[in-house]
Amino acid sequence: MNQTFNIHRFTLILRLEIAEKGRNYLLMSALMAFAILVMLTPVTMSREFSGFREVLHYFALFLIVLFGSSLFTSNALAQYTAPATGISALMVPASTTEKFLSALLFNLLFLVPLLCFYWWLHFYTLDMANAKIINQQSRYHPMTADIVYYTSFGYFGIQACVFLGSIFFKKAAYIKTAVIAISIAFTVSIANTMLAIYFTDNPTKATALPLSGWKLWYHNDDGSTKWRFASIYYYLPLPDNVLLMAQLVTAVFIILLWTCAFYQLKEREI
Repeated sequence: MNQTFNIHRFTLILRLEIAEKGRNYLLMSALMAFAILVMLTPVTMSREFSGFREVLHYFALFLIVLFGSSLFTSNALAQYTAPATGISALMVPASTTEKFLSALLFNLLFLVPLLCFYWWLHFYTLDMANAKIINQQSRYHPMTADIVYYTSFGYFGIQACVFLGSIFFKKAAYIKTAVIAISIAFTVSIANTMLAIYFTDNPTKATALPLSGWKLWYHNDDGSTKWRFASIYYYLPLPDNVLLMAQLVTAVFIILLWTCAFYQLKEREI
């Protein structure tokens, strides 16, 4: 089979991808968009602050955007490993590059708008809710820039992991990939937190997520501050050059995962 990239064949294989998965993807994306609307819009329906309505924004981020979207990606390359479709999918007259890029592009066409829709609706609804609140002392707080960066890069990192897992594992691909991805994320988070504790003289409490600043609390047993001149709470944002470097490393890691998926598909074609 000719392994050179051809734009006409790429268009045809992309149309095949849409024909086979388009309906399911549209239905699932519509359901997820509706769920996001249901969970994010309640803040605009009252003139009083509600902590529960604010928490719904976080639930929607983790349950719908991060977890739900990975269900899209779990089937991105699954047709090449499933016994019922593996042979026929591999025998499609297209190069490995065309098959890979069509699956990746089709996947991103759903993932990117979903993430953008969530962030737009999150900030829009909270701004609208804050404008309607009677008691301005209690206001909704949109997610900070470091959380936006962390979750957005994490979002694509999750998708890249699941994308690779969909072709790497033949059985229970989603479960196996989730276990590995959660283990890696947990290890990185623990290492980052330990690093923050080591360099900040053992604070009583520390929150240090990758790609975000360090949040530190200092208390004695009696509740007073650890140092007489210190504040009870510190927020140490990452320097711009460190943040940029961390983002670049994360982006390279995502690209490497996609590259590994490409070579895994290439091995299937042999």
